Amino acid sequence: MAGERTRERGELEGEVMRLLWKHVDPMSARDLQDLFTGPVPAYTTLLTALTRLEKKGQVIRSGDSPRKVRFQASRSGEDFTSDSMLSALDRAGDRHAALLAFAGTLDDDDVALLKSAFGRKSSKR
Repeated sequence: MAGERTRERGELEGEVMRLLWKHVDPMSARDLQDLFTGPVPAYTTLLTALTRLEKKGQVIRSGDSPRKVRFQASRSGEDFTSDSMLSALDRAGDRHAALLAFAGTLDDDDVALLKSAFGRKSSKR
């Protein structure tokens, strides 16, 4: 049925970003369309999502004609996630409590990785 929502709000943008992060080279909207495994968004819907992501600074558009327009992520998925985590901490009413709550949800492998990273950081000083 026309106009029926197949994804939650923001889900399409998230899927587009995951696809762009997997492919380093710039891609056309048609290339992206071919990579969807679930419901394939209409071409115009995909272009709308890409334009919104460009306005948010998450996507870089290149190309001089409509048929040659390509898109790529403006930064890596890891950088995006790191910035999102820092933003969430900045918005927290109690940064200390938020960090402790987050740390309490980490599994043993994540804790070991962080300890290792902190050890390398302090040994560089």
